Order: sequence, then C-alpha cells, then structure tokens
Amino acid sequence: MLTKFADWSSIAGAVLGAAGLIFSILAFLAAKGAKQSAEAARRDVRSLVAADRFHQLNASASELFSHIEHENLPVASFLARDLRVEINAAVSRWEFLDPITRDRFLEASEFAQQVGEFIRTKGQLDARDKKKVLKKCDAILAILSGESGKIQSGLEAGVSYEERSH
Repeated sequence: MLTKFADWSSIAGAVLGAAGLIFSILAFLAAKGAKQSAEAARRDVRSLVAADRFHQLNASASELFSHIEHENLPVASFLARDLRVEINAAVSRWEFLDPITRDRFLEASEFAQQVGEFIRTKGQLDARDKKKVLKKCDAILAILSGESGKIQSGLEAGVSYEERSH
C-alpha cells in the first residue's frame, strides 16, 4: 500500500511540477508582452512630445520671421539666439532622431545663428539685407515644418518616429 501511495505521489508531484513549469512559461510570456507594450507606449509618448516640441520650434521660427518682417530687430536678435539654443537642445535630447533629421536641424540651427549675428552686427536692415535674412528664416521654417510634418504623418499612420528612424 505504501508503494502505491509513493507511486501516486511521485506522479502527482511530476504533474504539479509540469504544471508549475507551464505556468512559469506563460507568466514569462505575459511579462514579455507587457514589456513590449510598455516600450511601444514609451516610444509613442516620446514621438508625441517630439512632435509637439517641433511644433513649438516652428512657432518660434514663425515669430522670428514676423519680428524681422516688422523690423523689430532687438527682439528678433534675441529670438534667433533662443531658437538656436532650442534647436540644439532638441537635437541633443532626442537621440532617436535619424542622421538626416539631425543634420537638417543642425542646418536650421546654423541659419538661426547666422540670422542673429547678422542682425546684431547690422543694427538696421536695408531692403536687400532684409530679403536675405527673411530667406534664411524661410529656410528655418521649411526645415522645422518638414520634420514636424514627417513625425505627425507617422503618428497619424500609427508608426512612432523611433520605429521609422531605425
């Protein structure tokens, strides 16, 4: 009788061990799925934050253009310097930006620096100088709105910026 009990208990132990192993595997797979979902959510949030920040940069560039157009040069000089700092911060903050986007943003930053320096050194702009400066501002706006548009279209398509970048 004791040997039958031992046989049954070893069978029950084996079944319980197998069930424990199966539940452990299922728990591992569920945790792995939850981790992937959390990472996808994190990427989506980062893309939304980046798109919003790029939209703000675009608004700052539009404001710079407007102040130059209305010849409010002291404010434009400050805005150009501020815009450059903001663009550089965005480039360094978001390591997920693809190299082409980084280069485009660095180009916009360089244009903002050129605009700010030109305004500071000139003090007053004649029609020719104003046209040159406004052209640089247009280039900044084109870069920022183009990159912002790429991110926004990716979000609307359900693809995060990070997924498209890699």
